[in-house]
Amino acid sequence: MMTNDDHLLAFALKWMHWGGGSAGDILVEFGLTPTTYFQRLHDYLRSGAALTLPEHVAHQLDTLCINRKAQSGPRRDH
Repeated sequence: MMTNDDHLLAFALKWMHWGGGSAGDILVEFGLTPTTYFQRLHDYLRSGAALTLPEHVAHQLDTLCINRKAQSGPRRDH
């Protein structure tokens, strides 16, 4: 049986070559904003899930999480 965290990872693996999935796909699949989805995925990867992946895949997902959180995070105008 797949856990919620496993579902996050499976979705990320499916969509990583296309930027991780659209905001709409993430909302429909998980009921989450992209920021929340990528934060949860990042936390899961950092908790040890990345150790089960090939190193280059873990690195790609880590980078994807960081970039997508930065894109959808609060913007500050100076």
